[in-house]
Amino acid sequence: MGSSKKILIAVDGASQGIDAARYVALNFSKGDLKVNLMHVVSTEPEPFRDTANEHLFSRKMQTKQADWIRREKESAQEFLEETRHILLKANLGEGNVGVSLRERQVGIARDIIAESSRGYDAVVIGRQGSSRFRDIFLGSVSYKIVQAVVDTPVWVIGEDIKSRKILVPVDGSRNSRKAVDYVGTFASFNGAEVTLFNAVREFRLAMLDISTPGEEKIEEKILAELEKDVQRMFASYRRRLEKAGIEARGISSKYTLQSRSRSGDILQEAKEGDFGTIVMGRRGLSSVHEFPLGRVTTKVLNRADHFALWIVP
Repeated sequence: MGSSKKILIAVDGASQGIDAARYVALNFSKGDLKVNLMHVVSTEPEPFRDTANEHLFSRKMQTKQADWIRREKESAQEFLEETRHILLKANLGEGNVGVSLRERQVGIARDIIAESSRGYDAVVIGRQGSSRFRDIFLGSVSYKIVQAVVDTPVWVIGEDIKSRKILVPVDGSRNSRKAVDYVGTFASFNGAEVTLFNAVREFRLAMLDISTPGEEKIEEKILAELEKDVQRMFASYRRRLEKAGIEARGISSKYTLQSRSRSGDILQEAKEGDFGTIVMGRRGLSSVHEFPLGRVTTKVLNRADHFALWIVP
């Protein structure tokens, strides 16, 4: 890693923080890395969080509120120290791991989002938080962070990740080039294996409701041209990774020209290839700017329970 990197681990619960810390310790036990562990303590129980109930809590339970906040902070401090200890055991260095325990100002997610804009190279979150209330695929705080942090890469950490291998699904888009360059800044110093992966959707002339003489040869020619394009793209990305300092022997590539589900193929490759990390741009070639995430990235995020997914803007 050519220059110092700074990451924010947003800890929303003990198990979530431990998953994130173990992942960082596994992948970044050396190099010039600074980590800030952040936890935001609510100033009232969750059922009291809407405006009317907050006033009710303060008015009716004022004498209990200070004790409640104190207990929350004590509990948070315990799992923050446990999380910090995991990172220190990985030799990150005493001065490179900080702890930030704060009372909620605007909202837990929004306070973390505000902190994320202060020069971090990554915001690290768990898939599930400590809240009883869940969104479809992420804890509510994590879901809000994924949607709102659009200028800093977000790492969503699944459970029990043991592999340091990195899978980078790519296409020819600017977002893929940025994702490849971002991988180079982190993977070059720890010897991680990087695999470039491309899934091209299945193509048949029959899909266009076209019947023409020699259509099989036409399809073969189209696929041959697609294969050449993919190889050229891989060669370009390999050069970028090697320029970042990754050894050529640590870079491989794989593709399919008959994909029926690009997200499904990405997840299958990640599982079968024993990858720990998937790196994707927020949007690909088919980006729709009204949505925070591209369709393929969203689908992978929904199902990447046992992987770390880096979402690169």
